[in-house]
Amino acid sequence: MALPIAVLTQVLFGSGSGLAIHFALAVGCLLVSFSAFDFETPRWIAWIGCVSMIAFAAIFVVQNASALIGNESFSYFTDQKLALWGEKPLLSLLTFWLVGMLLTASRGKTRILGFVAMAIVVCVDAYVNFGLLYLGTNPFLETSVLRLLYLLPFVWLIFESRKRRPKEVS
Repeated sequence: MALPIAVLTQVLFGSGSGLAIHFALAVGCLLVSFSAFDFETPRWIAWIGCVSMIAFAAIFVVQNASALIGNESFSYFTDQKLALWGEKPLLSLLTFWLVGMLLTASRGKTRILGFVAMAIVVCVDAYVNFGLLYLGTNPFLETSVLRLLYLLPFVWLIFESRKRRPKEVS
């Protein structure tokens, strides 16, 4: 929903698509953080997912605030430094949570989709974190297309959340 909202914002107001994207991402991260405990994962794995998604939401809110304030130094901090040193470890934590959920809670046909999505994300994460950083480049400025691949696990999560869980016999 973020992309149509961003396009509509751009068409109606002539600007603000970045604000709309970051706002939608912040809301989406909060919603995912609330649902982290709905899957049948160990509590510590659910907490990793919850905390990392709340931290992502906070980063997106701060990035929106910097765009609204218009201070160059603050914008540089949020868009360059926070994006590299804040989002990078959070993406690794998010990947860890999703792999943990795949291994502990997923089953059936959606598990196959989860393996495919997570294999792609783990490879992209390794390339971004080790390949590009080793070369001394800012991976978030040069790999915007690769960042779209991080949305694949959320497609898997939609299918995973639609499955009925067997009721426990007491």
